[in-house]
Amino acid sequence: MGARLAGHGPAFDRVVDSAEMRALESQAPPGVNLMENAGHAIAAAILRRTGALGARSIVVLVGPGDNGGDALIAAARLASTGARVTAWASRQRPNDPLVTAAAARGVRWRVWNADPRPLTQDAHQASCMVDGLLGIGSTPPLRGPIADILTALPEVTGQARFAVDIPSGIDADSGAADPSSFRAHVTLATGPIKLGALLHPAIEFAGRQIALDIGLPAHTYPPLRTSRIDARTVRRLLPTRPKDGHKGTFGRLAIVAGSSRYRGAAALATVAALRAGAGLVTLAAVEPACAVTAAQAPAATFVPLSASPSGQVEATAADVAASFARPSALLLGPGLGRGDAADTLVYGLLDTLPDTPTVIDADGLNALADRADLLKSLGSRCILTPHPGELARLLRLPSPPEGRQRLAAAQDVAAQTRATVVAKGSPTFVCSADRVWILARPNPALAAAGSGDVLAGAIASLLAQGLKPREAARLGVWLHSRAARIAGGRDDRGVPMEQVAAAVAAAANLRRARPRRRSWRRHRCPPWRQSGAP
Repeated sequence: MGARLAGHGPAFDRVVDSAEMRALESQAPPGVNLMENAGHAIAAAILRRTGALGARSIVVLVGPGDNGGDALIAAARLASTGARVTAWASRQRPNDPLVTAAAARGVRWRVWNADPRPLTQDAHQASCMVDGLLGIGSTPPLRGPIADILTALPEVTGQARFAVDIPSGIDADSGAADPSSFRAHVTLATGPIKLGALLHPAIEFAGRQIALDIGLPAHTYPPLRTSRIDARTVRRLLPTRPKDGHKGTFGRLAIVAGSSRYRGAAALATVAALRAGAGLVTLAAVEPACAVTAAQAPAATFVPLSASPSGQVEATAADVAASFARPSALLLGPGLGRGDAADTLVYGLLDTLPDTPTVIDADGLNALADRADLLKSLGSRCILTPHPGELARLLRLPSPPEGRQRLAAAQDVAAQTRATVVAKGSPTFVCSADRVWILARPNPALAAAGSGDVLAGAIASLLAQGLKPREAARLGVWLHSRAARIAGGRDDRGVPMEQVAAAVAAAANLRRARPRRRSWRRHRCPPWRQSGAP
């Protein structure tokens, strides 16, 4: 079978845990050799990313299970191209025909014997390292010879490091990772990418993750509920811009946000909404928040509202709703502050505009946490954008959930409310009642005040332009992430959120160009030789 890479088969955007992967494998048609397909696909992917290996040296780490078998088949295929391949096994694989076949192709067979010097010497000379020690059936901590092998591996400048399926030492379900886990530049998932490899701390060992089509039947994929969010999966979601359009064509977004203390929140959300393409954005806020926003977004229109002595909005929902001209969507909450008047306004607007697609963020969510009855009545028109602390408040949890527990909490809120839930963090989860999408692009630059305001504004803008809530949420989180990379470049700290908000337009416009196929051979140096990023 010819190897097919990410984007060329049914596996490329799906995410599975270990139980789902085993269920997929059990449905392979008779006569399909998944291990052989995986080994060939792995070798093809390595060749695709390194170019012709020629006489270069490769070290392949071989474990006792199926991952080791995949790695051995890949080793034989790589050796047939002329590369000098050494397979280092954690223990003997007696009477294994894969070992015999690899040796016939010229693969040198070595077995770990507690002396690290031979492996270290081979590793120093290798231009490429392939990890096939452990698969989805293992959990940290590392033990025995495999722990010793990974500890003995040196860091070699310029060496390309690939992991088979998942890096050895991580948990494919929880994302737990041993400190000595194999640190890959590229993880070549055999079939769908594994959920644990998208969670922290495991994702920090996985590098770029690519799903390989290994011949699993297409009909087994539709029931899977979890998918990735990436450029391929959101490209078709970007709203079209007809040549004869006018501002009404591109949606009317109403924003209720800001207070005297949090003036910038309204400004960031408004700028992001305009830059994401909404035709008309109207901000209803206290006068200080309107003034700050007008300086940054003069194209917006404003509904100044009276303020309480504490600087929070003090207005009735009926008056605020009447000030908007048939809004296509509503954004409620950024920087609104907490107080009886602000909370009552949130409740009243949800009741007064019952059919308006609505994004509820920040203090809008905090207000709902006190009204379980209203929370459960939101329905599919709403998008909720909680960070971990807000998730905990919505569910009355004792502490903010982390890792896979955060995903479970987001799914719980989505099930209770029937709304789309954007669980902010790294990774970001987008959950509906029956589906999950994951954006796994860690960027510490977004871990700063104002980041959520930008995200909420971008999502609400897309909602106003006619996208369905699940579509607006997925595209919005991708644009938010991409805008941060555009604004910050290689910086991961100190990136002003106003620059991220302004870069949302550039992120959206990039999707209009047809993406060129990535080829690391065109780079002056491949990504694993560039400092700061895998």
